[in-house]
Amino acid sequence: MKKRYLGVAMLSLLGMHNVQADTLADAFKNGTVSGDLNLYYNGIDNRSAADSAYGTGFLGLKYETAPLNGLQLGLALRHGSEVYEKNSDDSDEGVGTLVTEAYMSYRGDGFGAVLGRQEIDLEWVADFHEALTLTSDTLPNTELTAGYSRSLAVADEDDLQDSFTDIGDDGAWFLDAKIAPAEGLLLNPYYIHEDEVFDGLGLKADFEHGSGLGLTAHYATSDVDVTGEADGAILHLELRGALGELALAAGYIQTDKQGGVGHLDDLGENINPFEEGNQVYEADAQTWYLGAEYSLGHATLGLLVGNSDYAGNAEEREINLTLGYDLAEIAENLSVDLVYADIDADAASDDYEKLTLMLSYAF
Repeated sequence: MKKRYLGVAMLSLLGMHNVQADTLADAFKNGTVSGDLNLYYNGIDNRSAADSAYGTGFLGLKYETAPLNGLQLGLALRHGSEVYEKNSDDSDEGVGTLVTEAYMSYRGDGFGAVLGRQEIDLEWVADFHEALTLTSDTLPNTELTAGYSRSLAVADEDDLQDSFTDIGDDGAWFLDAKIAPAEGLLLNPYYIHEDEVFDGLGLKADFEHGSGLGLTAHYATSDVDVTGEADGAILHLELRGALGELALAAGYIQTDKQGGVGHLDDLGENINPFEEGNQVYEADAQTWYLGAEYSLGHATLGLLVGNSDYAGNAEEREINLTLGYDLAEIAENLSVDLVYADIDADAASDDYEKLTLMLSYAF
């Protein structure tokens, strides 16, 4: 499932736990267990092909030791089991087990390091990676992340992979900086190198005003080394604001006319605002979108509409309706989320509707 398009989040690897262990035994004894249990349904109404639908029971589980002289160990898995299937093989994308995290980390004064399977959330480097990442916040108003990843995997309810996939022959290197030069302004320059595939360079600027007005300007370019393939680029602009409990957003995305994004999305992505967005990263794609999200008590309602005009003067239109409801009155950390997507393409054979429903409990 695609990430929500409203709001900006910045995650740090440098936070310290409150409970410190004195011995190795204490580190394991005082470790923390967290996770989530989900009942998930995914149904697709294909207007010119056979429909599909499935339901799964989904478990995420993670254990992390307490810090011992700044060192920690972590282990996590994601598992999906079929509970319903309309047609044979419909549920394959959401069934299986994957060890998503298995790492050793160190957090010290202004410095952090993680080695092994880990979750990463950077521009164009996302999901789970077998990697080494180094972080530092020693420079004023700056957080630096450098790393090397040799393989990656996705472990979502609608895309649970059964293993990690190698990133080429030599993996990928990345460098990411988050700089806050002034109140409300965050600059995010970054560089990615995948040997004999591409070099990516980008800059993202986010501005958030106290009035609730926000702006994103993001541009990235890709120098592709694959014979016969063109270089890529992408531009993303978004304006957003808030009126009480109503959040609004309007955005525009454009890719290179020949190369699209030019392999930038090989290691993960987080620009595509739609549930599907099949054409957002294609060559010569121009995408606009308008979104609204309204909070009413325990419920959050969302609407996103957009259009992608891509190579060959073809178009794809998409409407997303979302509903999230906090069921804390029944049980803490219990929620239900519904997403409806309507995809209307120029070719009738590519038209479809998608509905997902998830009941989730986090612990």
